[in-house]
Amino acid sequence: MQRDVHSAEEAKYLDRRRRRRGVTIALLLLVAVIAMFFVCISLGSTRIPVHDVWEALMGRADWGTDWIVNDFRAPRVVGAAMVGAALSLGGMAMQALFKNPMASPSVLGISSGASFGAAFYLAYGTSVVVSGLGTVFCAFGMAMMTMILVYGLAYRRVGGVQTTMLLLAGMAVSALFSGLTSTVEFFSDEETVTAIVFWMLGSFDGCGWSDVWMMMVPIIAGSVLIMINLRELNLMTAGESKARALGVNVRNVRLMLLVGSSLLVAASVSICGVISFVGLIIPHIFRSLIGPDHRKLAPVCLLGGALFLMLVDTFARCAMPPYELPVGVVTSIIGAPFFLWILRSRKTEIWRG
Repeated sequence: MQRDVHSAEEAKYLDRRRRRRGVTIALLLLVAVIAMFFVCISLGSTRIPVHDVWEALMGRADWGTDWIVNDFRAPRVVGAAMVGAALSLGGMAMQALFKNPMASPSVLGISSGASFGAAFYLAYGTSVVVSGLGTVFCAFGMAMMTMILVYGLAYRRVGGVQTTMLLLAGMAVSALFSGLTSTVEFFSDEETVTAIVFWMLGSFDGCGWSDVWMMMVPIIAGSVLIMINLRELNLMTAGESKARALGVNVRNVRLMLLVGSSLLVAASVSICGVISFVGLIIPHIFRSLIGPDHRKLAPVCLLGGALFLMLVDTFARCAMPPYELPVGVVTSIIGAPFFLWILRSRKTEIWRG
């Protein structure tokens, strides 16, 4: 009996400690995101002092500085922050929903569908599609069509959408669209193939305010669908039978989480192409720091993902001037060894905190 009391007190102490740590980390990340927003804009082939960046954002700078800051760098940094936050939150939801720390936002084949949409437009697009946004429209449209196709294949009248069927359908559809993308590349000229490959490597080059505003709605909608179900996600992580016993409509919650994650991935991929490891690594880092409570983990993942991809995009712009590294290449170089290090160093099951 006394041992149970000590165990309960220890659990409460650990919970309070993690709560304080989570609040501290969230505040630090918020300050870092705001500070690095200005720093990332100031860095580049033309260095701009942070003070001048502020003046340009307020509309008080000269024409040249105003053009660099407001028309080129600011939308790019904002786009990177949005995509980083979206991929991190989507990765957190996928890992918890599938109870698999290896799950990532691309697990449903949505990235492959978006890649096919972009490749098809780059090869056969016409002026019918809005100039400058054709690739984004086609990538997002195919991503959403892929989501509907995968859900349709996995749906059963009895039991609804099952996790195993969803994963299998995602793998099959991903292989299908990867083959179609390769077919488009095979029948395209050298210039088109180069454009397709560069897009699939992931980059924010050319990201403007039109891209940011267009993708803001699905990213906000997807984030809201996940955020309003964080308590239920905690209960489902402990076991779906227990969640049902506590009054959770598991089928509806699972559907909302899947749709929310799919919206986040579709919007992100359509802006910048395929970027790996963000949705896999960021949730791991912060889950190990503040525990598996998704009500605390979600806002930290949003801020951490935004900060990470802002820094990576800035590095990609500045590392090898006048050339620009694809962001997806940089995240893979960083993410793969870091993820292997996590697997090597973690001796306990991270889902138990």
